[in-house]
Amino acid sequence: MFFKPLGRQAAKPAQAPLGEPAAAPPVEQATINVRFFTDYPVCNYKCPYCVAGHGPPEGRGPSPWDEDRYLQIIDNICKLPFPINIRIGVGGEFFISKVLVEGARRLGASENVRVLNLITNLSFHPKQYARILAGIPKEKVALVASYHPTEIKNEDAWIAAAQELGTYYDLTTMSVAYPPSLHKLPEVKAKFEAAGVDHFVQPFIGEYEGKTYPQEYTEEERAIIRQVIYSRHDWEFLLNLKRPGMCNAGFKYLFVDPEGKVFQCGGAQHLKPLGDLTQSTEITFHSGPRPCPVSVCQCDTENINTKVFEDHYAYLDKNQHRFAYRFAEEAKEAPWMDEWTVAY
Repeated sequence: MFFKPLGRQAAKPAQAPLGEPAAAPPVEQATINVRFFTDYPVCNYKCPYCVAGHGPPEGRGPSPWDEDRYLQIIDNICKLPFPINIRIGVGGEFFISKVLVEGARRLGASENVRVLNLITNLSFHPKQYARILAGIPKEKVALVASYHPTEIKNEDAWIAAAQELGTYYDLTTMSVAYPPSLHKLPEVKAKFEAAGVDHFVQPFIGEYEGKTYPQEYTEEERAIIRQVIYSRHDWEFLLNLKRPGMCNAGFKYLFVDPEGKVFQCGGAQHLKPLGDLTQSTEITFHSGPRPCPVSVCQCDTENINTKVFEDHYAYLDKNQHRFAYRFAEEAKEAPWMDEWTVAY
């Protein structure tokens, strides 16, 4: 069923039979989170722990990235008849592609786009980012800057650059709990905090010295991660690989693959697509939350769509990885409600 533009008129969501898709809620009632994974393959870093495959010695393989198709998909995203918060995902560094940036400009100029989340390795000067993003409303932009110590020559200079970039745009930073540098994370996070720069840590996903991570972190390593990890949610989903359960994917969230196919999430690409943004803006939505079709969700853009996250956390602003535990104040008087004590 195609949710057609309603001007600004209210309308009731379509009532679908049990288990059947339904149209999205009307414009006034819902902002849809969208992740458009482009798989842009070029990067100026060669991090050994890269989940996109840029690490030595092999480097990454072929990519479905196509410039013309990317802009065609972007143009159709701009025509979607409901407000969206969108993140453009890449398999490399976003800001070395003029075509990716052009897509961001089109999204920034579109009335239906409320927030534009972008990711970078912060390998450019902050003022260069401001020049590249000139013309895109700053109030729409949220950035995540990935801190890669294996590629950075001057840690203090990088943190200072993040501090400056944070004066231009909504910014948070992140790093990977790569086993060889894991012991340094408490010191690194303290430096970010001292500079007034938000920082979160993601457990390493992959192989290192014959071990599979995050499953084979030692108890000592897990204790270090516990000191620096951003939230109980990250701890459970990214480290302990919690089974997702009920999720808003396909109801309040959409995943768009490099070829324009729309799915409820990146983990559901084996299921029937909900739409095709190279063909039209017609998208079929689920009528409500559904059980997750996979047993593990290690994507921090996607596991925040779970019901357990929605029930326990609230966003602080437009950045996708800046949120707070909903019951922190109550927990001061009722310790059993503490973030790290409640059942999750």
